[in-house]
Amino acid sequence: MSSSIRSTPRVLPRSLLFVLGMLAIVLSTPGQTAGVSAFTGPLIEAMSMSRAQLSLAYLIGTIASAVMLTPAGKVYDRLGSRVTGTGVTAALALSLVGLTQAPRVLGLLDLAGVPSAASALIIMSLGFFLIRFFGQGMMPLVGRTMILKWFDDKRGTVSAVLGSVVPLAFALAPPVFNGLISNYGMTGAWLLIAAVLAPGFALIVAFTFRDPPANYQPPVADSDKATGWVVKQALGWRSVAARVGRRMGLRPSKEPMRPERDINLAEARRSLAFWVFLLVVTLGSGLITGLTFHVVAVFAEAGIGATAALAVFFPASLISVLVTPIASIASDRLPLKYFAMMHAAALALFLIAIPLLSFGAAAYVLLVVSKGIATSMFAVNHTVVWPRFFGLEHLGSISGYSAAWFVAGSALGPYLYSLSVQLTGSFWSVSYAFVPVCLVLLVLATRANNPNLRKTPN
Repeated sequence: MSSSIRSTPRVLPRSLLFVLGMLAIVLSTPGQTAGVSAFTGPLIEAMSMSRAQLSLAYLIGTIASAVMLTPAGKVYDRLGSRVTGTGVTAALALSLVGLTQAPRVLGLLDLAGVPSAASALIIMSLGFFLIRFFGQGMMPLVGRTMILKWFDDKRGTVSAVLGSVVPLAFALAPPVFNGLISNYGMTGAWLLIAAVLAPGFALIVAFTFRDPPANYQPPVADSDKATGWVVKQALGWRSVAARVGRRMGLRPSKEPMRPERDINLAEARRSLAFWVFLLVVTLGSGLITGLTFHVVAVFAEAGIGATAALAVFFPASLISVLVTPIASIASDRLPLKYFAMMHAAALALFLIAIPLLSFGAAAYVLLVVSKGIATSMFAVNHTVVWPRFFGLEHLGSISGYSAAWFVAGSALGPYLYSLSVQLTGSFWSVSYAFVPVCLVLLVLATRANNPNLRKTPN
């Protein structure tokens, strides 16, 4: 353990801080799409809404939460992980408790003569805003940012572990929440989840979450026990990634894990690299979420049944789980612009595969592989890049701004596919419109060098 950690009172080993930060991300599930999906049917019935009306409320709430993430990230920079984490965990719990009262509030407004459709839309838009802001937005931001601050030397490695564990945890949410709903009803399920969050996890956060001191230096030895067994085992992949990179002709990165000068959000937005990484992540969020939302209809246009359409997710997730650790660990050794290039190329192939689905299995395989690779690139291009390029001092505001774009992309993606059908009669128009955008991003990514290394670009 480093002397910096010893000099800081009541700080757990960073391996435990890593686990707790990851747990914060996992417990954000009630605000994630995977967690909300289990409650869609009960909400439609309880609020007397159509699926389209509930989707509109979801869109409004998600966009509103995205707008608030940038200023919330600045608050995190001022208050730190412990205060912000405790507050947002308790707030998510209270938001779930508030949602249990939504049908009752709707009934009271009906008695007051307020049109049912309008009041239901307002209530659910507010409810979705709260759980999306505190759940999908702030809890992952706090957990991930705290981890990145402590693991300054192994961001790619810990991102690899997060990229493998968190998606699997999210995949378990729908069946777990469905079981709670079956046994305790929608209200009982939300109350149980809220109790786990607060006082449960909120108290843990209050007593354990900490940011490293300003003079903190990560342990030099890879064998440092505080990194934890899982992370230490993953380090073996770093040399493998380096050898593969050399075979491919990729030069090792000269980027330091932490830049000499911290860059604030305003200055970061003046760099090409910032916008390349931001846009490729936002575009990926919108395109993949849009296909996920409309997957049965998209495959039906190609003459493929619902069973085969829904079967696309498991192999794509498997590829993502396999590629994410390799990509994340390789990011410690390679220039990050290569990962933006790969992300843009994978999205282009993903879009190309959609109109070709009717031609057979090859297009189906291309869609699965490209979707899996594009998803795996998120771990690097939404996480590792910001502290590497811009430092730690303003990481909360930069991460919050990035998360706002990502969340907005996930909200607009399904609407984009719907608009394509409405205007052109086909989902394929999305591919025709956005393949050129992906190719432009691919070219720009070749110039997305670390702003701190302008004199010696990678």
